[in-house]
Amino acid sequence: MAYNIDYKAFAEKDIWEIADYLSDHSMPAAVEFLAETKKRIEGLVDMPYMYPKINSHHDYRKIVVGDYVVAYIVNERTKEILIMRVVHGKRNYQNEL
Repeated sequence: MAYNIDYKAFAEKDIWEIADYLSDHSMPAAVEFLAETKKRIEGLVDMPYMYPKINSHHDYRKIVVGDYVVAYIVNERTKEILIMRVVHGKRNYQNEL
């Protein structure tokens, strides 16, 4: 059974802010970031556990897209994948989730 994807408000904001930042330096990099992020997230609908947990203390999982980390949760009860945040990988994001 395929899962539904739900982008939380912070995640949507994160994605567009990153794309905006990248476009100031390289429009192709911004387009690539958006395309690759979308592709990897959409790949979760059939295999939501394909990426590792961020750490053993969280239910959050992570997708690495270039320098960025997509943090998400799988909700088995509702069959949803909740995209929580998209942050730079060097950021101390684990404490923010």
